[in-house]
Amino acid sequence: MTVRLLGAFWRINLAEELQYRANFIASVLGTLFSMATALLTLALFFRHTSALGGWDYWEIVVLLGVFNALTGVVEAVLRPGIGRLAGEVRGGGLDLVLVKPVDAQGFVSFRHLDIWRFADIVLGLGLAGYALVRLHHAPSFAQLGAFAVLFDAVYEGARYPVSAYPGALRFLFVYLIPIAWTTTIPASALTGRLRPEIALAAALVAGVAFTLARALWRAALKRYTGASG
Repeated sequence: MTVRLLGAFWRINLAEELQYRANFIASVLGTLFSMATALLTLALFFRHTSALGGWDYWEIVVLLGVFNALTGVVEAVLRPGIGRLAGEVRGGGLDLVLVKPVDAQGFVSFRHLDIWRFADIVLGLGLAGYALVRLHHAPSFAQLGAFAVLFDAVYEGARYPVSAYPGALRFLFVYLIPIAWTTTIPASALTGRLRPEIALAAALVAGVAFTLARALWRAALKRYTGASG
């Protein structure tokens, strides 16, 4: 998947979305409402405690910002393209993708973009940045690099640090549903809480997940016979 092709996808989707500018306003208002609700929930928690799983209020606000930014990535980039895949398998549209001289998995993943949901990414990162200012913490280049590398998919439970959950749920979220790898670790990188050995482990997990995704895609293609059977 080349930069030129990704740029072409961006231009095509931007031209389509400019016809529906009201979607931008709706997206921004929806994200602001979600963030305000989450901040209100945090305020209620911190009326009765000074820390949650060892994280103070502004550190968790950083985590919340990362959560919203990751949600934006899913909604803007991943869901629009992947969401159409099942229908194209049934209808034969995938056949046309497979004969194109491009990486089919990358094409399916990035050809459809919800441009307005990129506002969620900006608002989420903006909230995280504001919380870092309140913490009087300026991430180093190494910490920003670690955050960029570990920035990945998101799950609903990831809006709180994984250390805040009881032992059984923590095991579930770290090893079975990898919430720790999606928001807690990137937020830890920004706030300076991330230990080098954990960063290395997270990078290895990300590499393994990418390798497995590619292997599963290729295995599925070998069994794909087209809409006609």
